[in-house]
Amino acid sequence: MKNVTNTAFIVAEFRAEENEEAIPLYTDNVVKIWLNEETKKIANQIAQSSPAAKEMVKLRTKYFDDVLSNQILGGCKQVVILGSGLDTRAARINGEGVIYLEIDDRATLQLKEETLKAYKVTANVRYLPGDYVKDGLISLLKQSDFDFTRPTYFLWEGNTTLLAKKEVIFVLEQIRDNVDNFRVSFDYMSEKVILRTTGYQDINDYIDKYESMYAPWITGFENIATLADELNLKVIENFSTADLHAQYRPRRSLESNLFKFYFVCTLENVVGGVSQEI
Repeated sequence: MKNVTNTAFIVAEFRAEENEEAIPLYTDNVVKIWLNEETKKIANQIAQSSPAAKEMVKLRTKYFDDVLSNQILGGCKQVVILGSGLDTRAARINGEGVIYLEIDDRATLQLKEETLKAYKVTANVRYLPGDYVKDGLISLLKQSDFDFTRPTYFLWEGNTTLLAKKEVIFVLEQIRDNVDNFRVSFDYMSEKVILRTTGYQDINDYIDKYESMYAPWITGFENIATLADELNLKVIENFSTADLHAQYRPRRSLESNLFKFYFVCTLENVVGGVSQEI
């Protein structure tokens, strides 16, 4: 555990808590194999200081689960998860012939593989240890018998805010230039959050407290459609987590104004001016 980032366990604890709801947004019975009293204690400390973080993780989990399930139902057989951490989707959401490729640091992936085997949890997954920015996403995929001509769904969760903007763009360009037919989903912050210009002091206070405990948020996007146009990609969906909250938790009030500035989106490639359906 010492070699795996605390963040992976915190996010896993947040996801796991949804299982206790009377009507959960999703069910993740796998994630508990990595959790214990120590991870719960750390996650509770973060949740007390940054209560919105837990709910935002649950909302994005539900959204990404649904998009992934729809891609697989539509015939997509190749799924790539960037910065996968303790993601459990390869075990939870699968189908005949579906292969997952997960990219993260070696220690995290080794822990996942060993624990899944120990608990006899089956998952059709290939683990690609490495840094998809520094090592190059395409170079890593080439080491794994990845089929660049096959329709592929890329899931990029909980990463973009911590990367430089040029790195986010670089990753999207790599996918665009090398994969024939794809969709990619990721979450991102409004640039106003990064610049402290939302007009909400509670958001500024939240960020200051979060960053003092974890890591600075350095990248946001104000208009995802503009980014997509610049990259010759098409926006399929774009929702704030406030939108998701209204849809998934209609009887609950928002815990923070930050939900209005934290988004999830799905993009796809455009070839010859025509978007490519997976």
